Amino acid sequence: MGEKRGMQALEIWCRQVTAGYNGVKVTNMTSSWKNGLAFCALVHHFRPDLIDFASLSPENVYHNNQLAFTVAENILGIPALLDAEDMVNYVPDRLSIMTYLSQFYQVLAAPKTKGGSSLSIGLKRPAFEERGIGAPALGCNDAPDSPLPTAGATTPVKPARQQAAQRHIVGIQQSIG
Repeated sequence: MGEKRGMQALEIWCRQVTAGYNGVKVTNMTSSWKNGLAFCALVHHFRPDLIDFASLSPENVYHNNQLAFTVAENILGIPALLDAEDMVNYVPDRLSIMTYLSQFYQVLAAPKTKGGSSLSIGLKRPAFEERGIGAPALGCNDAPDSPLPTAGATTPVKPARQQAAQRHIVGIQQSIG
């Protein structure tokens, strides 16, 4: 019962955070995430400096997902549990989406933890931050120093990370439920 409440709480949180974003309507935890706009909206809600949401198109499923997954992993420190190519070719699995989103919640919105903010947990310190310059807004991979791969490249699914995250999902869901 606690697991179900945690999953519902995560879904409600996702709806609230992505509400008002053009082309985003989270009605479920599978197909609502397929085109990648909801993932981009989630990142943009907390870090609008990282993604130029207005430049995204719902038709560009691969790019939207690759952008969100790359930013989440390289800048926010959230392991990429999903693959952009899979999002193009398949309806995403509910448990995989929930597992991945629970990590976004933990990094971006979980209540403060003993000794500091939840936002400091697991975040990588990007090179641009260490050099004292602002983060570039990402929306396309035409910049020569873009962190995005060129078209056709994929981020491999990391089974060990996914399995570890799935083992901990019940505890994470209980903390938000």
